[in-house]
Amino acid sequence: MSGESINRAYLETLIFSDLVNLADKYGVDVPDDLDRRFLIAELLELVEESGSNSNTEEMKISHDGSSENTVVFIGNYNETQISCILRNPAWLFVFWNISENDSTKIKKSVGSSLKLRICSLSDSKSMSVIDDFEVQTVTDSQEQYVLIPKGKKFLKVDLICECAGTKEILAFSPVVTIPHGSSLVNDLQPGRDVHFSPVVELSGMKLILTEQYKNHRHSFS
Repeated sequence: MSGESINRAYLETLIFSDLVNLADKYGVDVPDDLDRRFLIAELLELVEESGSNSNTEEMKISHDGSSENTVVFIGNYNETQISCILRNPAWLFVFWNISENDSTKIKKSVGSSLKLRICSLSDSKSMSVIDDFEVQTVTDSQEQYVLIPKGKKFLKVDLICECAGTKEILAFSPVVTIPHGSSLVNDLQPGRDVHFSPVVELSGMKLILTEQYKNHRHSFS
């Protein structure tokens, strides 16, 4: 069977189990709750890295088990879209695509720039924004990590083009729910006394929480 070019459009046609099988073939660990868009982004990044490294063997994909086809990454799917996923309770991983039409429009607009607007919502089904802030995107990048302010429960991200003082929303992400742990963990700070019941004291919980703060203090900021 002849080689077949693979891009985002092709991966979007695959069912989730096929995407998982492809990821497993190339050593990508897929958690049970992984978002489909994030998995596709991971696969495309893997193909891109493979193509940019001349010492890396070309990625191949087998459709019928009897033959192999060379995978060629030929660019992003021609659609403007944005999505995001939690890296941990403190960091949000945001990734996006820009269609050819939007890309041409942006390049022709002198002084234009792309920004991410991080919107805090009252609940997961409401589009009512409580507050927001904007982050400048990295030039020529299609992904970025964003530090999440403390106390937020529901977030969505708008992809914005700013030009000559005007802002246009190109796309917005699905709503992401931020998990909140025990107040004992969230409120733990150096020098603050935490009172435990005798039974909890015997379990070693105080030491566990202290180690959690020491090793993951960025999640408490």
